Amino acid sequence: MGSALWIAVTGLNATSRQLDVIGNNVTNANTMGYKAGKTYFANMLSQNLMTGTSAGIAQIGQGVMIADITTQFNQGAMETTGSALDMAIDGEGFFMVEDSENSRYYTRAGAFRVDEDGYVIDTNGYRIQGYDYFSATPNAVGDINVRNAHSEPATTTEFQTGMNLNADTETDGTFVSALTVYDSLGAQHSLSITFTKNAAVGTWDFEADLDGDLATAQSASQLVFDADGNLVGAADVTLTFATPLANGADIGTGGVLNWDIAGTTSEAVTGYASNSVVRNIYADGYPAGFLRSVSIEKDGTVSGFFTNAQTVALGQVLLASFANPWELDKMGSNLFGESLLSGQAVVNAPGTAGLGDLISHSLEQSNTDLSTEFVNMITAQRAYQACTKIISTTDAMLDALMSVKR
Repeated sequence: MGSALWIAVTGLNATSRQLDVIGNNVTNANTMGYKAGKTYFANMLSQNLMTGTSAGIAQIGQGVMIADITTQFNQGAMETTGSALDMAIDGEGFFMVEDSENSRYYTRAGAFRVDEDGYVIDTNGYRIQGYDYFSATPNAVGDINVRNAHSEPATTTEFQTGMNLNADTETDGTFVSALTVYDSLGAQHSLSITFTKNAAVGTWDFEADLDGDLATAQSASQLVFDADGNLVGAADVTLTFATPLANGADIGTGGVLNWDIAGTTSEAVTGYASNSVVRNIYADGYPAGFLRSVSIEKDGTVSGFFTNAQTVALGQVLLASFANPWELDKMGSNLFGESLLSGQAVVNAPGTAGLGDLISHSLEQSNTDLSTEFVNMITAQRAYQACTKIISTTDAMLDALMSVKR
């Protein structure tokens, strides 16, 4: 009878620990990236009431114990946010972050931002890990910093002008088409082409200048149109300019710009009897650009949008996986730590090796199921009450036994 007291005590201890786990799950119902815990019970050693050949048949258990408290890694709900650096993992994997002492942690909480030094950090101030394409070691896993990100200028090498030259223009009448081009330093220049109506039917002479300086050579100097206003004998035109320019930069390919006027993809140049007009202009090349905003692709690529309208890959966020994630150490602050039982982290890009994709503008919420936790709370409470009833009942029986002598 006396052992019943101690058996009941084991039930009280076990259910109180279960309530601790339930309480922790409930209080973290709104914690970003939180993974709920689950309590597993096991019976304790049994006492044999018989010996000899009957051993093992008549046994009384000695109570209950907590066999394990495991972390449930099922997916939490996704919440949409307004920040491109907020990321959620749609599937398996963990973000990797490092503190100032280069200690590495793992997390499902994907709220990131850029600090004053340009590093991408989490809510703890720890730096996210991945590839930084603008670092000295772009192929090594490390911090991602966007402060030095830039878009290099590109010199103009080719241009197109879609336009109409009025067939009714009088002889020696002119029309000017101008567009912006860029040199190798990203400086802006004005390229002008002056068209002069020739006395010959359907013929226009032209000459090009760069900031007022005429081209030193042109592969052609006339455009000829047929009776339907279509360009006759069209061929790309090369314009050669003296380099280096005043600022020491080059333009085009060795000072040569190509006017793409022939081919099915070229902008049409026509000679109809309507107003001379430029319909559209295209030129490659652009100035240097400065970072305006960033976005995260599902494969973890960090793309930067620059003031020169260019998009450049700045780096890539990497994810980690474990052979036994249930044995990761909970470090607090939404962080997990690697342990001997979890195995070493395997690092790969999102969407590969069984890892989930990244979803930008989203955060993973807690996977706590409140309805389940409330049911567990009720059953734990009832189990606790039952154990106290065992103690009170045993006490009453002992009291009755003690009263026999009286």
